[in-house]
Amino acid sequence: MKIGIIADIHENVTMLEAVLRLAEAHRCDELACLGDIAGYDRRFYSYHFTRSAKRCVDLVRSNCRWVVAGNHDLFAAARFPSYSNGFSYPEMWFRMTPPERRKASAGLVWSFDGEDLNDLDDERRVYLNTLPEYAIRAVSGLNLLFSHYVYPDLTGSTTRYVEKKHHMNELWKFMTLHNAKFSLSGHSHKPCAYFSYSGSFSFLRAIHPVPNDRIHLGDDKTMLLLPPVTGGKGRTAFSIIDTETRMLCLIHEKVT
Repeated sequence: MKIGIIADIHENVTMLEAVLRLAEAHRCDELACLGDIAGYDRRFYSYHFTRSAKRCVDLVRSNCRWVVAGNHDLFAAARFPSYSNGFSYPEMWFRMTPPERRKASAGLVWSFDGEDLNDLDDERRVYLNTLPEYAIRAVSGLNLLFSHYVYPDLTGSTTRYVEKKHHMNELWKFMTLHNAKFSLSGHSHKPCAYFSYSGSFSFLRAIHPVPNDRIHLGDDKTMLLLPPVTGGKGRTAFSIIDTETRMLCLIHEKVT
């Protein structure tokens, strides 16, 4: 089965429509969205007059079989994540200003400093509120873990990124518990695919870049960080995984 992976849309209707055309052209059987459908940070993006969180939600709902929530989706829906790295969200969190949120959290979680207002209505916010933080699905005999970021921070709501090898220990335990072969995430807006393997590698770093656009995933338990379909200055890509051949293919689209 060919699964198209859409990560980090950030209200970019033009790019999402282009990606959906690519998915059809490459004959993807199913599509998965790894979150951040909503969320427009004016410091990083410049498509203010063409963006629409509402339209992006509708396109994702009608085209993607599996959808999980990202940190920007939770913020847009005024919803707290299940994991916050020890920080307790105050009830008035969503009514606070960004500097107030940043001070209250001591930088442990995102304060959404540059977040612009969106065009979501109540129906679309309800939809974002129903999205799971992760999904584990059996495809072609493989259990795939879909999430916005890496367990335990499945929604990417904290400011900590995985860097060291020991940061992955909880993920490997979680994947073993659910017999998951591949963990698929976005959130970090990497310019290419990054990998972490549970095998007996001696690397101290948690993740390693693979700049190729065609990558064989192999048999090891693996975490993949996939590029965004909407990036700031970095490269963007639409990802396709063939679960039969275990090939990952990255397709770059020039629309911004």
